Amino acid sequence: MLELPEDLAYIRITRVLGRALLEHLQAETRDIDDVETLIGELCSNVLRHAQSNAGRFQVALEYHSDVVIIMVKDQGEGFSFQDVPPAGSARADFGGGERLGGFGMQLICGLSDHLAFHRTDPHGTTVCAEKKLHYRSEHAAAAAAMLNKADGQAHVTLE
Repeated sequence: MLELPEDLAYIRITRVLGRALLEHLQAETRDIDDVETLIGELCSNVLRHAQSNAGRFQVALEYHSDVVIIMVKDQGEGFSFQDVPPAGSARADFGGGERLGGFGMQLICGLSDHLAFHRTDPHGTTVCAEKKLHYRSEHAAAAAAMLNKADGQAHVTLE
């Protein structure tokens, strides 16, 4: 698990790490792009919305041969779906500006094959987004499956 400062520069680094892992494993470009976007959006949400006093958040990528699970955990105030303003409404932006927002939730729902939000006690939210993986070749898919069988584990976790 990576524990990172709430800073935009670290979001880019986290996106690059996810992309590098999936490129190495020869996942299809479409899946790599989706995972990179999911990582960026989930991490950006921490910076925009968590309002954490800790100033840090955690990211984990759990790789299985057929799916990658992205977990982002913050120590912010938490939220309720019923309190989320509708997409396209005005909201605060970085640097004190204003932007039209609310499209991130639609984006992560659309890109994820499974999405779950959990309250983190005593403060914060943990989001887990799953993305099914497809490979560029049968050889790459077989190599990915072999990673699962190598030690009897069903995953490799980037921690």
